Amino acid sequence: MKKIFGLLSLLLILSVSTIAQNKYAIIPQPLELTPLAGEFTFDTQTKILIPKGAAGIRPLAEMLAERVEVTAGIKLPIEEADIPNSLIPANKTIVFAPLKEQVMNKMLGEEDYILKADAKGVILAGATGKGEFYALQSLLQLLPPQIFSSSPQKGVKWAVPACTIFDRPRYGHRGSMLDVARHFFPVSFVKRYIDLLALHKMNRFHWHLTDDQGWRIEIKKYPKLTEIGSKRKESMKGHYNDWKFDGTPHGGFYTQEEIKDVIAYAQKKFITIIPEIEMPGHALAALASYPELGCTEKSLKGGPYEVTGIWGVHDDVFCPTETTFRFLEDVLTEVVALFPSEYVHIGGDECPKTAWKQSKFCQDLMKKEGLKDEHELQSYFIKHFDKFLTSKGKKIIGWDEILEGGISPNATIMSWRGVEGGIAAAQQNHDAIMTPTGFCYLDYYQSDPSTEPLAIGGYLPLEKVYSYDPTPKALTPEQAKHILGIQANLWTEYIQTPDQVEYMAYPRACAIAETGWTSARLKNYDDFTARLKTHFERLKYLAVNYARSYYDITASSAMNDKSQVVVKLQSVDKAAVIRYTLDGSEPTADSPVYKPSGVVITKDGSVRAAAFSAKGEQLGKILTKYFFINKATGRKYTLVNQPKNYTGGETYGLTNGVKGEDANSATWVGFEGKDLDITIDLGQSMTINKVSFAFKGASDSWIMLPTEVEVFTSNDGKSFTSAKKIPMAATAPKGSSVQQLGVAVDGKKARYVRVFAKNYGKLPDNHPGNGNPAWLFVDEIAIE
Repeated sequence: MKKIFGLLSLLLILSVSTIAQNKYAIIPQPLELTPLAGEFTFDTQTKILIPKGAAGIRPLAEMLAERVEVTAGIKLPIEEADIPNSLIPANKTIVFAPLKEQVMNKMLGEEDYILKADAKGVILAGATGKGEFYALQSLLQLLPPQIFSSSPQKGVKWAVPACTIFDRPRYGHRGSMLDVARHFFPVSFVKRYIDLLALHKMNRFHWHLTDDQGWRIEIKKYPKLTEIGSKRKESMKGHYNDWKFDGTPHGGFYTQEEIKDVIAYAQKKFITIIPEIEMPGHALAALASYPELGCTEKSLKGGPYEVTGIWGVHDDVFCPTETTFRFLEDVLTEVVALFPSEYVHIGGDECPKTAWKQSKFCQDLMKKEGLKDEHELQSYFIKHFDKFLTSKGKKIIGWDEILEGGISPNATIMSWRGVEGGIAAAQQNHDAIMTPTGFCYLDYYQSDPSTEPLAIGGYLPLEKVYSYDPTPKALTPEQAKHILGIQANLWTEYIQTPDQVEYMAYPRACAIAETGWTSARLKNYDDFTARLKTHFERLKYLAVNYARSYYDITASSAMNDKSQVVVKLQSVDKAAVIRYTLDGSEPTADSPVYKPSGVVITKDGSVRAAAFSAKGEQLGKILTKYFFINKATGRKYTLVNQPKNYTGGETYGLTNGVKGEDANSATWVGFEGKDLDITIDLGQSMTINKVSFAFKGASDSWIMLPTEVEVFTSNDGKSFTSAKKIPMAATAPKGSSVQQLGVAVDGKKARYVRVFAKNYGKLPDNHPGNGNPAWLFVDEIAIE
């Protein structure tokens, strides 16, 4: 390593404020970057030099030459030459310099690179083609953003700011998963998706090819998988809770020739494709094609198996018979022949045990094999295919459920239900890839759901994605070596078009990429977002439909010393100007400028706000918040049971003046298996005529109405008198609904109001989540 750092004696680790300058706005942030004086300008005299006989480097040189010719109109000749090992740029040249000696001496890793630019020229040096490719990505990002345009750009100075970069990734697995089973995407878009991963130095594409809603890979031995399994008669319309269907057939699959083409394309971008073939759950598309693979001749619902258009988890799964095992071995044999990846992902998640519990074959098999429960039966299933794929020279990856019942000997765990699966795997000396829902699921809402396209739920803004550190602190240094990296997951139940995929993925995938590549000590969100502004320009020229949610305004409310509601508005972009209105009209560049003291609300109405540039350009979406002013608004309260995940968006979410929106779980306060028991302090005794509130019901989301509600009043906060008790049916419809309630208090004077709502308890036997605790969702409590 001394030799490399001798060549880079001027190299310094930059402060985040220095590297954030727009001219060095590289994403992901390099390990070390030293700004130098001057710049190198491309012109008609510039040429590209590659080592003699370096066939693997020529495609990289051609990528650069093609990009420059398309956008700048400059033809860069490519010449072979004896390249010295000095890392000193030659006049008017861009040199691809091999560093084989350094990698042989373990001074450089396969993905490490060095970039040197000065007034003479540019050197891109790597020990392998991977390193050279990543150096090229950094070079392109040092050029003006117009370099990514698909058409000629006039009046641009094609200059690279002088600098020296030494860079290497933090993790070896930097991935993104695209679900093509729920909604199919054409080969052309899959390639574009790969292009965008490569731009961000991501190196793994996880291709989710099979699920209950569709089988997307041609298997020649079993043609019905695509003849039948790739098609469904309809899909859910709106949100799952709405329980509506579009009546439109949906289908599609990739031929083996198309898959070979995509793999070859990805290899040129140094991206490894990991295929996923789901088992033993998420198997309805396969069962519809070959019913003999199930535990019964018909679906557990009574009819024939069919490719479903219903999202979620389904009870019909593969039966662990010899017939099923031979079938899946045949399928995997063809998959292995197609994909050169060392890994095959075999799913293993969300496998209900209902069919196995009812199957005499399964129960007999468990007794025969000494398996104590169905979790061990799943482990038995997974271990079979671990052994089979090992015999084919492959390793398996499985979702973290495969830990249940005992981990398979050679399995790598993909930790998605939190970080616990990754921790458990590493502590058992198994590799793990971190992709927890709370940080890596890009199908979650990224801004206020009322202003966003329909999504599955959740809330995962850019800043939270960026905040994640994939290596759990609970691990020892030796155990931490088993954390291979990070992955973004993009499930597509609610994502139907390529434009929407891009909208949900970017810029959050940029944050995932930086987390996977950049040293943890160099990560800084303010610096990242400063560079992101330039990166937005690149994405614009690439015609990426990226989300502008970074610029969206957020609002919170509190009471001032005059007992008035004060709305605080905030923009993540410190340079943005927030403008707002109170009359219901849309804010414009001429609307009042928000001041840090906040906006005082004295009556029912709305606050509408948006971020604007200094030039008056609207940057993000318009925020609209409706406020309902009453005696409880802004008042503090105490809760017997504290909500963990659903707090209404702020500390006092039940008295913030904002009513819960049916489509937006983030505005509700939710209790898992616990009662609502709230006491509101009005500050002084006052006349109370009515107490109002609402409960959300959505059985399919495990949200049930309470069994009873009771309202109490008190003047001392200790002795309470019941105003009224309301028994309720405690049911919830299949869709989503809101039940409004009002309790007359008949003019009583009180300082404290207590509301108690009894949680439904355990979900009933006829519910898919039977035995699990129900959720209780309540919204704004209003006192008149």
